[in-house]
Parts: sequence; structure tokens; C-alpha cells
Amino acid sequence: MSVINDTLKALELRGGRGALPKAVNVPASQSGRRPLPRVALLLVVLLIAVAWAWWPTVARLLANAPVEPVVEAHDVAVEPVAEVHQAAVESVAEVTETVLADDASSEASPAAPTVAVEPVTPPQPAPPTEPMAEPVAQLMPAPEHKPEAKPEPEPKPEAKSEAKPEPAEPQLAIQQSLLSPAEQARQLWQQAQQADNPEPMLEQALALDPHLHPARLALIERLSQRGEGDDLLLSAARDYPQQAAYPVLAAELALAAGDNTLAEQWLSWSQRLVPEPDWRARRAVVAQQLGWLELASEDYLALLNAEPMRGTWWFGLGYARDAGRDLNGAETAYRKALASTDLSQQAREFVRDRLTVLENR
Repeated sequence: MSVINDTLKALELRGGRGALPKAVNVPASQSGRRPLPRVALLLVVLLIAVAWAWWPTVARLLANAPVEPVVEAHDVAVEPVAEVHQAAVESVAEVTETVLADDASSEASPAAPTVAVEPVTPPQPAPPTEPMAEPVAQLMPAPEHKPEAKPEPEPKPEAKSEAKPEPAEPQLAIQQSLLSPAEQARQLWQQAQQADNPEPMLEQALALDPHLHPARLALIERLSQRGEGDDLLLSAARDYPQQAAYPVLAAELALAAGDNTLAEQWLSWSQRLVPEPDWRARRAVVAQQLGWLELASEDYLALLNAEPMRGTWWFGLGYARDAGRDLNGAETAYRKALASTDLSQQAREFVRDRLTVLENR
């Protein structure tokens, strides 16, 4: 609209701010109707041209209003407006030239009645109406609405099922062993005989069955190798005085240590007891070494009553009789030992040599 105002002002200046040109003679009086001022006609044409020039742009902006940032929207809107203003100026210039040309032709014609033209103040252009602001408003990008954070859907409460009784926790059922403590102790004793370090097993076996004397005797022998079995041996001999194995073992340990007197004391203690076959054979050896030949012969005879074909027992009996100067009894025992199959080669050679001597006496 400012361009239109500038154009009107230019027209005003050309016409002397409403005054007629000097060449026009104004008659003293006017008669008849006054013709429509040409300036008003010019304004009507100008308004029609502006409306015609603006309407496609407005329609296009209303139909295709892009939602872009504000800066870009202004940039887009400036170009078509400038083009429209330029077109309007050109249209107004053409119309103005046409009107001026008509004025000049009318002045050149003498027969044409002259008309007194009053100064006409061009109407002030109306301020831009609200519809003009609508395209700009449409060009303004709508404020960005950040997508509201959708609240996470709350988990639906599960339908409460009927309370089922919780299964009882499985309890560890400890089944009692079918073996008695004594039997378990004997198993440990048998396993300890094949173990590299049997002491823990022997202790466990004795904890299960304190009357498992073979396990205690084996433990005492192992401890005695380190010089630690005396206390346990004395305690066992005192707690179990009817067990001949403890004094026999004590006699062996004393004899091995060179204490024959202590060995004879322990052997005397064991003499009134009846040991197991294995410990009887060991007592016979200790008695033979200490010179207790009668006790040694008695033990070998008792062993032969249980195992008459055992060559080892015959050899032991013959040696005890030979040492006791019972040469006939020794010769008989040696021959029985030589006839057995379990005698070692070294024992056989000794028996042959003694038989040769006894036969040639």
C-alpha cells in the first residue's frame, strides 16, 4: 500500500497539488452537471488492478501455506510481494500516462468546454485490513508442539488366582545306614590297610568303634615310628588288660629299642593271656629271641593245631626245640617244614643244613 501512496503523491505533484494546468482557462461560471473527476476514475482503476494482481498470490498462499521456520517463511513471502508491488507500479504508470495523454488531447481541442476542476484530495488508503494479515499468519509456522511423553501404561493387575497351598519344602531325609557303627569302623579299617596315609581313617574307625583293637594297634605302630605311640599304648593296655596284643606289641618295641628287661616284663604280662593267632606267632618270635623257649614251643604247637600243614610254624617249632637241645623233636619238626610248600627258599636251605648236622651227630 505504501507504493500506492507514493504513486498518488507523484500524481499530486504533477498536477500542482490539485491546481489546474496554466494552459486551462477556467470560465467564470459553470453550467450543467460536473463530469466525474478523472482522478477518481484513476483510483478505481488502480484499486481494481491491485486487487487483480494480489488475488492469485493470496489464494495461492492460503491454499499452500507451508509450515516452515519463521525465517524461511519471511524469505518466501518477500519475493512474491515485491513482484506484486512492481506489477502494481507498472500498471499505475501505464494508467497515469493514459490519463495525462487524454488531458493533453482535451486541452488541444478549443471547442471542448472547459471545466473548473476543484482540488481533489485523494482518499487516504485504508490501513491493511485483517485479511491481509491472514497470509502472514498462515506463513508463520505453528509453534512446535513437543510430543507429550505418553505415560507408560500401568501394568494391569493380574487376576488374583485362588491361593493354592504352597508345596512343602522337601526336607532332607537322612536314611540311616544299614551298617552298624562297628561295621562301618571295620570298613574304614580295611580301607586304611590299603591307604598311603591311613592314620585319619584309623582314627575315624576308632571313633566309631573303640573296641576295634586291630585299628588301634596299627595306629600305635605308625605313631611309634615317630616315637609318639607310647602314651596311646600304655592307655590301651590299661583300658583293655585282657587284650594280649598290647603287651606283645610293647615287648616287641622294647626289644627293638634294646631294652630286653622291659621286653621281658611285657612278655610276662602277655604270658597269662591268650592272644589271637597272628599275635601268638609274634609272641613266639619275641619269646624265642629272649630265650623263653618253652613259651615259644607252646605258641607254635597251638598254631600247628589250627594249621597243621603250615611250614612256617613247623620251622619255628623245630628251631625252638633245637635251641632247647631237644634234637629228636627238632629233627622231626624240620622234616615237616621241609615237606611243606609255603616255606621260603632261605628257610629251606637252613633246614637242610640243620638236618645234615642232626643226622650225622
